[in-house]
Amino acid sequence: MQFKVSLLYLLFAGSILMGCKDSGAPSEVEGWKPVYKSEIANIPITSQTPQPVEQGGKIYVKGNRLYQVENNKGIHVFDISDPAHPQQLVFINIGGASELAIKDQFLYSNNFNDLVVVDISNLNEAHLHTRIANTFRFTSLNVPPGLGYFECVDESKGPVVGWEYTTLHSPKCKF
Repeated sequence: MQFKVSLLYLLFAGSILMGCKDSGAPSEVEGWKPVYKSEIANIPITSQTPQPVEQGGKIYVKGNRLYQVENNKGIHVFDISDPAHPQQLVFINIGGASELAIKDQFLYSNNFNDLVVVDISNLNEAHLHTRIANTFRFTSLNVPPGLGYFECVDESKGPVVGWEYTTLHSPKCKF
């Protein structure tokens, strides 16, 4: 009986701390805004000009090229033939990317929960070769990565694939 009461108290206290509908929220505050898959799922996989590394992830080296994941955005490609002076060549836009592997002229990555095979035989014109839908399963991203105010998740907009720290107007949720 003591365990059940403690568990109920913990669940109640947790719902108060994490709950939505914070009536004392300021009209404007810095906080977390969910990014929904539907907002960025249709962005084509293409080569772009080099981008700054902001949230660098895993790396892969093949020959004189180093490939680095830009978490949730794509793949940076560097020429490392002169290791003391690496040169950014291109950025391959792949929304939701967190993994990569390369075999021959193909780069394998995740595009959110899909497996994509990207033809990189011409880095300046990288393009989608094959997509295998729903290969991976998302873990829940319905909680922001930090404490503070956030926009409540609207499940009708699709799955949350990330969070953006920005100015919010009258947010209803606080973590």
